[in-house]
Amino acid sequence: MTLPFRHPQNQRWCTRWVWALGLYVWLLSGTSAQAQNATLKIETWRVEDEPRWVQHILPAFSRAHPGIKVSTSITLATDYDSHLEQKLATGKAGDLIACRPFDRSLALYDKGYLQDLTAMPELRKFRSHGKVAWTTYYADRVFCIPVAAVMTGFFYNTAIFKELGLKPPQTEEEFFDVLEKVKASGKYLPLAFGTKDTWQAAQVLFAGIGPNYWNGEQGRINLLTGRAKFTDAAYVQTWQMMARLGQYLPAQHPQIGEKEARSLFLQGKAAIYPAGSWEIAYLSEPQRLKNFSVFAPPPQQIKHNCYVLSHLDIGIGINKQTSHPSHARDFLAWLSTRDFSQALANSLPGFFPLSTHPVDINNPLAREMMSWRQQCDTTIRVNSQFLNQAWPDLEHALWRVSAQVMRHEITPEDAAKLIDEGIEKWFKPI
Repeated sequence: MTLPFRHPQNQRWCTRWVWALGLYVWLLSGTSAQAQNATLKIETWRVEDEPRWVQHILPAFSRAHPGIKVSTSITLATDYDSHLEQKLATGKAGDLIACRPFDRSLALYDKGYLQDLTAMPELRKFRSHGKVAWTTYYADRVFCIPVAAVMTGFFYNTAIFKELGLKPPQTEEEFFDVLEKVKASGKYLPLAFGTKDTWQAAQVLFAGIGPNYWNGEQGRINLLTGRAKFTDAAYVQTWQMMARLGQYLPAQHPQIGEKEARSLFLQGKAAIYPAGSWEIAYLSEPQRLKNFSVFAPPPQQIKHNCYVLSHLDIGIGINKQTSHPSHARDFLAWLSTRDFSQALANSLPGFFPLSTHPVDINNPLAREMMSWRQQCDTTIRVNSQFLNQAWPDLEHALWRVSAQVMRHEITPEDAAKLIDEGIEKWFKPI
């Protein structure tokens, strides 16, 4: 067989073409690999949680997405909102934004800083209630993926309870009976709680025990629709219980804040510590955990329905100016997975996932509080949605009057009247 003749010039051209094609493919593959690598930065105020995110949660994401690294940019909670907005306005913010619930994040979305996430199919992994803190006024747009909720309850020293022959109370009167017996012992403080940090009186006690009086979500919605007022019996009774609790505070409670109250409890000087689930990390040191348990805010009497606070605390959104939009979406999609929910629940005990995935919780305090969500109806802080937006000072007004009630500076009825007058001035029922 005769081979076809190849002109040397054509052969050289063919060789160059093959070499150029190979170089192009190599460059293309390098560019593609480079495109898969990115470092995302999260803007967050969660100073206390940052080590657990860095050491446990974010590495779990990187194992699932080896080409994407995630770092954190931490700002103190008191400065976060102003610093974040300044960064966003000047184009210096990170790719991902830790979203506070309700108004502050909504304001960022309205100003065009956060991406619209409504079309993300992963949002179907969250119940409507879990998304409400990061939706627009008419609930037609979602701008942050829900991440975690926090709860409130009454942590107690099991050794003190055993010594004094006490059991976790099931009703309000049983609760006050326990407090009276601790006080009568003369050995321990009934409550490790102060009124220096006024937010605790409102966010831990008023918001935590109130749902059993105003029937959780129903009472919250009644305020929004004008079917109820803060001067109604259910809300006044909540402040009345708080006034009674004021009789069992340490003598110097106006000088005692969250840190001092925690210290009293950890030192074994107080029997009961009213606090949020965010305190679980402090209570879970190996030498301490075996001495502590927790009970839910007791209702006035045992009834069919119970209500607990499960407040929407943190979401994560995407900075519209990110240079890595697809990678940022990959991260948000991962937040909807069971792997993330499991990592969050056990890396940050006391911060409860908002997805519908079942999770196994190792920490006994967190596991007990999580069980309340299966046994009782949940609700959020009564003023968080719409009311705060209408009356800018409502949050601080609730802090102020709740602490004053516990100090016996004003009556529960006066507190209710002051809040109701402000609501009447600022808010038009929906």
